[in-house]
Amino acid sequence: MKSPARYNARRIEELAEQLLYHKALYDAGCPEISDQAYDLLEDELKSLAPEHPALTTVGAATPLTGKKVEHRTPMLSLNKTYDRDELLNWMGDRPVVGTLKVDGVSMSLVYEHGRLIQAKTRGNGYVGEDVTSKATWVADVLPQLPPDPYPPTLEVRGELYCTETRFLKLSEEFVKLGLERPSSPRNIVAGLLGRKTHSHLMRFFNFFAFTVVDADEILAVTTESQVQAWLERIGFCLPSPARLTSPAEVDDYLSFVKLRMEEDEIGLDGAVFSYDELALHRELGNTAHHPRAKISFKWQGQTAISTIVSVTWATSRLGIVTPVAIIEPVSLSGATITNVTLHNAAHVKLFNLKAGDRVEIVRSGEVIPKFLQVVEAAEGEYRWPGACPACGTELSFDDVRLKCPNAASCSAQQLGIILNWIVSAEIDDLSEKRLIPLMEAGKVKQIPDLYRLTQDDFLCIPQVKDKLANKLYANIRKSLRLPLTQFLRGLGIEGGGATTWEKLLVVFPGLDALRAASPADIAEIEGFAEKSGQQLADGLQQRAALIDELLAVGVTPIFEPTPAPKGGLDGKTFVITGELSRPRAEVEKAIKQAGGKTAGSVSRQTYAVVTNDPSSASSKMQKARTLGVQVINEEQLWRLLPQSASGSSAGL
Repeated sequence: MKSPARYNARRIEELAEQLLYHKALYDAGCPEISDQAYDLLEDELKSLAPEHPALTTVGAATPLTGKKVEHRTPMLSLNKTYDRDELLNWMGDRPVVGTLKVDGVSMSLVYEHGRLIQAKTRGNGYVGEDVTSKATWVADVLPQLPPDPYPPTLEVRGELYCTETRFLKLSEEFVKLGLERPSSPRNIVAGLLGRKTHSHLMRFFNFFAFTVVDADEILAVTTESQVQAWLERIGFCLPSPARLTSPAEVDDYLSFVKLRMEEDEIGLDGAVFSYDELALHRELGNTAHHPRAKISFKWQGQTAISTIVSVTWATSRLGIVTPVAIIEPVSLSGATITNVTLHNAAHVKLFNLKAGDRVEIVRSGEVIPKFLQVVEAAEGEYRWPGACPACGTELSFDDVRLKCPNAASCSAQQLGIILNWIVSAEIDDLSEKRLIPLMEAGKVKQIPDLYRLTQDDFLCIPQVKDKLANKLYANIRKSLRLPLTQFLRGLGIEGGGATTWEKLLVVFPGLDALRAASPADIAEIEGFAEKSGQQLADGLQQRAALIDELLAVGVTPIFEPTPAPKGGLDGKTFVITGELSRPRAEVEKAIKQAGGKTAGSVSRQTYAVVTNDPSSASSKMQKARTLGVQVINEEQLWRLLPQSASGSSAGL
């Protein structure tokens, strides 16, 4: 019988050797195993030897092809969890900032007086590789920051990645150059960074910025949210940051990430959460492997290999015609899998996916099973549908997806739109199975038609008698009065989750005010960006006729604004810039306790900019002068506050 200690020692040695080997392949851009398989090896080693040095080796010990560069502040990995409760325990009652976890390659940009002087990879976390000449090909990498009073040295860190659209075009470029076709978007990023030639192909990549090193000292900010706002204002692209203050908001954000993982052309493998208060980052510090103030959340995945029986295509409520592989049944995560998403039309073309292919698939938590790679290809060529499977309309191709442009009368799109409303409005018992006969009978073509139905109309549904017909009718009538957030969510506007609408309704109290908001108005709200502002405003405008018709048939959205705390500032918005005599968090808290609000940027809604340096040339001060926003100093601010709010900070 083997000694448990001896067996563990051998297994630890095996696991450590495998981890280092696969890290080297991963960093070289040619991994042999999936991320999920790698995570299983890492988790097993953690359980047997949690302090093993192989776990704290951030990057593989592979030779660098370019000049070695030390990181003054280590570029560490992230601690991760697959457990929601563990994530919430880590969060506690602290506000956090969530961002998308992009499956790319970490890169750091160093600026001197606003000019890019160096780009470097993470490498082993302490020593990276100088890739400045390559990074300048990436459009999202800013060679010169816009005018601002920058510190002498500024370091921006983020993730270099390749979208599916660009990966398809890049793959064609590789073939034209006589190079081997790349296997995945993530692998080609690492592969090109390691090449000594073909730097011009880096133009196919994108870059997300997610932090500034020592931001609290460099930018004189106190929160991660302010760092994100600064990065966006400067012109960097961001991985959809959101400030979250409760478990419900975290759940909503995770749902948003899941949707992006399923539908987005950016390769994502979870979410990253950071404590919002930067003081906590310094207080908690780092382990040898990861910062304690950050954590990544991933859905535990299992992989399996099966054979494609056929490829089917279905039209979504957004008009996207999505390929699904029917596979030979296989067990994953405790479920029998027979259907696997193939992502999009471009994916089918790139990997020549068809019946007979042996493929590797993955299922992570509740996320839909996905195709990973072809293990053994069958003979033949892929096929696309020429027309929408639901309505027969000729499809368009946008370099990634096939789309049906017939939104008004495509039955599949209308079915998805109406089902989304039914779920949002909480109409019980009206399932997809019961909705389809109503649509086939011509009684329901769009959402408002639900409220025109009579009890007798439901009798066209198989096995529905008078009693159930009356119940379905009553359930629909109950939803005539519903909370405004549910009404808005039911419209199916992309990016419009419950938390999103709740935040917007604080600033735009009511449906009319929200419909009148411009993209710029929304983008000025903390936690929103220019893209999301445009997306939400456009979505409301595109659904203007639907909203009017819902109101006309008697749907009444109920809105009860949360009363603002009374204390003298009554919802006035303040922007703070420069150093104050007390911690900024303390000043912001006092403003909020007095009924005011704080923001990270100046807009027409700003009541006053607070600064102790009225001659400052900062961008906030410049915008305040342009918009005619009043500027007050710290002493004047405290005069505005009632005694109860200012008393604790007397002497400011």
